[in-house]
Amino acid sequence: TLLALIIIRVLVCRPPVVIRVDGSGQAQVAADAGRQPPVSEAEIKNFLALFERFFTELNCYTYDADLKLAFSMMTPTFQSKANDMLKRSGAVENLKAAEGKTVLTLTEMKIARDTPEVFECHVKGYREIGSYKQDGPRSEVVFEDNVILKKVPRSEQAPYGVLVQDWNESLFKK
Repeated sequence: TLLALIIIRVLVCRPPVVIRVDGSGQAQVAADAGRQPPVSEAEIKNFLALFERFFTELNCYTYDADLKLAFSMMTPTFQSKANDMLKRSGAVENLKAAEGKTVLTLTEMKIARDTPEVFECHVKGYREIGSYKQDGPRSEVVFEDNVILKKVPRSEQAPYGVLVQDWNESLFKK
């Protein structure tokens, strides 16, 4: 029974066999079966929308979980830089003190450049910053973010095949 359980585990964890067929139904030989599909524009836009939401649409009740998700979408080098940025700005402490909440609206996302190593992207939008307190401060911020996405092999940790390598924000209305 132990051998049967081991065999079942190996079979369950193994990727499925895929047979490519041409238009006439004939099987085709795959030149590189381990090749991963390229990252599509739709995947990049979805990744950017999620990252921006987790990293900038902070809420005093969910910021911890959101930032953990945002940090899982970054390269280790940028994780350190982002952590320093958050500490220097005092964003988390201000959010907690003001019982803050943010509503993010993205108006434009585009890929400016695609190289073999990275995608250079631009994201525009605005954030409405408010508070759960009745008399809390309210404001709106218009921004443009420049995001460099490093291409990485798809994995459980990086299912989109990209990670944030750098992120810079320009504010136009505060």
